[in-house]
Amino acid sequence: MPTANALTAIRRSSALLALLLTLAACAVRLAPLYDQALVQGITAANADTLELLASASGGTQKTRFDEREPRYYNLIGRLDALAIQAGTRPPPKASAADAAVPSQTALQAIADSLRKMSDTDREQGLTEVEVQAFRGQILIYMDQALTYEAALERY
Repeated sequence: MPTANALTAIRRSSALLALLLTLAACAVRLAPLYDQALVQGITAANADTLELLASASGGTQKTRFDEREPRYYNLIGRLDALAIQAGTRPPPKASAADAAVPSQTALQAIADSLRKMSDTDREQGLTEVEVQAFRGQILIYMDQALTYEAALERY
C-alpha cells in the first residue's frame, strides 16, 4: 500500500496532467477565418490593377483619360468592396473587436492610391516616373493583403 506522501505526489501529478490536457485542448484564434472568395477577389483585382499599371507604364496623356476612367472606377469600387468584405468577418474572441484587419487596411490603401493616380491622370496625365511611384506603393500594399490572407488559410 502506497504511503501518504506517495498518494499526495500521485494526486498532484494527476491534477497537473489534467490541467495540461485541458490547456492543450484550448485553441485561441488570433485572426479572422480564411475566406476563399475574398482571396479570389483580391487575386483578380491584383491582376486587373497590374494590367492598368502596365498600360500606363510609359506615361499617360490627359486628353485620353476618358478611355482609362472606367477602369479606374471599376478597380476602386472592387477594392473598396473587398476592404469592406475583409473587415466584416467576425473578429476572434481573443482580440479587440476594433482591431484593424491588415488586409482591410492594405486594400483601402490601394484604393486610395488608385484614386490619387486617377485624379493626377485626369488633371495633368501621368509621367513614367509617377506611374512607377504609384506602382511601387500599390505593390507593397497588395503584397501585404495577399500574404495576410494566404497565411489565414493555414489556420
